Amino acid sequence: MQQFDIKKIAPISPIAHAQSNGTVKWDVVNGMKIAVEFASADIEQARKKVLGVTDVSCFERYGVKGPQASQYLADREIAIPANPNAWTLCDQKTLVLRLGSSEFLIEDQLGGLACKKLAGDTMRVAGVYKVPRADAAFILSGSEVLNLFSELCSLDLREKSLSAKDVIMTQVAGISATVLRQTIGGEQVYRVWCDGTYGPYMWDVLLEIAVELGGGAVGLARYQN
Repeated sequence: MQQFDIKKIAPISPIAHAQSNGTVKWDVVNGMKIAVEFASADIEQARKKVLGVTDVSCFERYGVKGPQASQYLADREIAIPANPNAWTLCDQKTLVLRLGSSEFLIEDQLGGLACKKLAGDTMRVAGVYKVPRADAAFILSGSEVLNLFSELCSLDLREKSLSAKDVIMTQVAGISATVLRQTIGGEQVYRVWCDGTYGPYMWDVLLEIAVELGGGAVGLARYQN
């Protein structure tokens, strides 16, 4: 398992206080306190197969928009989708979401470095504006995910086929959210982002339905190599 960067003082995930009940193992990842384990590996792997809910708010993110945003990212060797409402994977470790014609969300998966490099770029470029990101972010896994979305999402994803590179902006549990389908470790999962202030509410709603359908909370450690 990857060694986490431990620090004595760290900000907590926007979801953390909704996870305080029960036995939770915490660690610090990318400078943020995050839940890495809720139960044994066997229990969590079983949950993942049915309907697992994982907090990944600790992933590094960088937002940028403006008429020159596309060129700005290209100049920094960030591969971008050709069309709006689409995503691509840069260097196998960085998600690049094109939220509109000129707005992008960059997210490093564990081990990715693109966001740190972008954040360290102090060059001011005309027509390029940084967009602060304070997302609550989730991985939803397992065979029952689409049934969960059918209860919570304003778009019925069982009827609307979400292609491998689509990004949709929709309502999940009444909250504005961004959703895409991704493959992690050979497993098809869905990603959800929402405003961090709604994170605890979103966690509670997702987890309640996950438990009803036979799944449950899954710690970040289950996505480590």
